[in-house]
Amino acid sequence: MQRLTLISIHAMYFLILPESSISGQLELINGDIIHGDLISKSNGNVLWMSSMLGQLSVKRSSIRSILDEATVDPLTELNTEHQDFSTKPKYAGDMSITGSSASGNQSRRDWNIDVRLERRAKQLRQIGLFEYENHKLDSTRASDAFEVSYAADWFFQDRWFLRNELSFATDEVRAVELRYGLGSALGLQIIDSMNSQLSIESGLMWLSEEQKLGASNDNLTWSWSLYYSLVFWDNITVSHRQNVNVAIANIKDSQSDFDVSVRLPLIENLFAELKYEWLYDNQPAPGKGLLDTQFSMGINYSW
Repeated sequence: MQRLTLISIHAMYFLILPESSISGQLELINGDIIHGDLISKSNGNVLWMSSMLGQLSVKRSSIRSILDEATVDPLTELNTEHQDFSTKPKYAGDMSITGSSASGNQSRRDWNIDVRLERRAKQLRQIGLFEYENHKLDSTRASDAFEVSYAADWFFQDRWFLRNELSFATDEVRAVELRYGLGSALGLQIIDSMNSQLSIESGLMWLSEEQKLGASNDNLTWSWSLYYSLVFWDNITVSHRQNVNVAIANIKDSQSDFDVSVRLPLIENLFAELKYEWLYDNQPAPGKGLLDTQFSMGINYSW
């Protein structure tokens, strides 16, 4: 896991450097922002240069505004039908449901539900997450796990943002009665376009964990997270997310979770989703293993 994190960190340096000279941004009607430089404008199209995506020709009807080093162009004379600039919040989200059932020699039932809601208004991005898991094996009582989190990102300079986050979780599978998290981090939105997203964050988080049998663990941790997604062939999405927390007082105490997912289109806004997850805790509750993995297949709805 540590090797994977080091590889990700080194990759970030190479991704950040090409964008260092970018001075402008192009905002689309759907809320996407493409950083780069304006090359030229015509009656129907805008020619835009991005060091990440190369030279792009974008229809003026799909552009909300252009912020360039030399000019601020709201395109009011040609794009009047979309002039609800700026003030109106933009919402997005997705929901995934996966389930499996087995009978015969083994009776097993698993359910997973993930919901993500996002709201953007000017320089503020708010993200709410809800994750729920239910696992039942043979005649034993079902084990539940859920997590609720809220994060607010304030973009104080171009792609740089300050994140404040609060989370609450419980996990019967790993013998965790309650887990609270509260922290702040500095983030960088390296890529933010129609076809790809890449962001990294690093900061401090306070984690308080109450385990079964009365054990508890409180730590101030250094946190690191990365999110990347890529849309190719216009409709297939591959994404990767990783989170690492290392205790400041004891660097040998750490938790890491990683996931990789693929979304395949079914009908409009509805996707089949395949996901593989790793959860590693080098100081788990007594009687529990260090590593949990899970593969799931389900349905995802995005809006």
